[in-house]
Amino acid sequence: MVYGVNKMDALTGASWRLWLLSAGIIISGSGFANNGYTPVGYGTKNKAMAGAGMALPEEAAAVINNPATALAVAGQMQAGLSIYHPRSKYISGESANNGENGAFTIGPNRVEAEKNYLYQPYFATSAKSQENSAIAVALYTRAGMNGDYRGGTATFNANGNGIETLPGTFGDGNANWHLYQVMLDMTYARQLSEKLAVGITGVLATQSFGASGLGSFAPLTQTYVSSGGAVMPDDLSGNGKDWTYGGGVKAGLHAQLTTAVSVGLMYQSKIYMNRTRDYSDLLPGGGDLDMPANLKLGLTWRVLDNLAFSVDAERIFHGGVSALSNPIENLSACRAANTGGSDPASCLGGNNGSGLGWKDMNVYKIGGRWNINDKWTLRAGFSVTDQPVSLDQTTNNLLTPYLAEAHYALGFSRTIGDHAELNFSAWYSEEESQIYPNFFDPSQDLKIESDQFDFELSYTWSF
Repeated sequence: MVYGVNKMDALTGASWRLWLLSAGIIISGSGFANNGYTPVGYGTKNKAMAGAGMALPEEAAAVINNPATALAVAGQMQAGLSIYHPRSKYISGESANNGENGAFTIGPNRVEAEKNYLYQPYFATSAKSQENSAIAVALYTRAGMNGDYRGGTATFNANGNGIETLPGTFGDGNANWHLYQVMLDMTYARQLSEKLAVGITGVLATQSFGASGLGSFAPLTQTYVSSGGAVMPDDLSGNGKDWTYGGGVKAGLHAQLTTAVSVGLMYQSKIYMNRTRDYSDLLPGGGDLDMPANLKLGLTWRVLDNLAFSVDAERIFHGGVSALSNPIENLSACRAANTGGSDPASCLGGNNGSGLGWKDMNVYKIGGRWNINDKWTLRAGFSVTDQPVSLDQTTNNLLTPYLAEAHYALGFSRTIGDHAELNFSAWYSEEESQIYPNFFDPSQDLKIESDQFDFELSYTWSF
């Protein structure tokens, strides 16, 4: 498609062991991106319904979607692993400028991102602390915006001595952009009445960001421009992985309106991270890279004892994070050669510097669960979302062409004995693409494409 010791001590100890395991896996290069870089859902059962079912808590990982469900899933532990396979590429057309007239011409190239099968572990558990309250811990990974392009060329006046064609998408060798995150949720939930439960979660997070092959954009950095070209930026590209740390909160409620109808509501604040110092010349605000806030609302209708349908909606607030929302057009105000601007703060690394230009997005999800018998349960779901990447933001999303709009999901659960269950989910995001003139060379068209697959297996046991 083309567009314009006690249970709680055991719980805590297991979580920290999983934290270290996950961090090791992430360092090796995992990552995923679904709706922007927000996952389709959390937990195998939830993902099998395309993220629907936050008002249908049936697995320990439900506390990630809504902290108020910790009591509903108390006495469960769940460990899972997803295998995520993103595919992306870009195609750059012929140019009338080919580096002349101040243009930065990419290619013409047709480059596919390096193919990876990325592994995402998670762990969640919940236990009652009192008869009407529970404490839960969840450890999970999420990441996104990952692109790794090897090859390609760029043609431009690299150093003021004339037009050159240099290797790499941006003329600085192989280009990549990687973001990896590990999240630890610590939840307390309380039953306020027979029908209403509430919960609150403290979220601790760490993330690793790295980018390379972007050194050609040094003249567009605040460091370079503010110095009159006397100082080259050290924190723009190729500095390896920079780890940052931060936190935020979630709050949720779960209401059983009738025996057949339940609703859920969850708000997660922005996750505030310390600055990514090694890329302070690339990211807005001198390296700010927080995680966006989001709001979820869900309704479940149990049509029969063994049949339920869920409808959910989610709002992701990319606009609150400059690195995600600042548009590429901000560079036009940067006081650099050929831009005509006069504002260094609009250069890369400045408070108004270019980000990815993503918009806030709404995600709509519908899913169903059918208990065939006392051993087998089937699930399926569909979700659709607004496209966060506008056509005119194609150039700055060349390394992050995750254009997913529709997700198709299915899965099953199989009980094993009296206290265990095996769960499986699979989803596919159909191919999306968009084409628009190169911001740095309007005579050239750039096209980006992507699609995604995900398979997950988890094991749940009761205690």
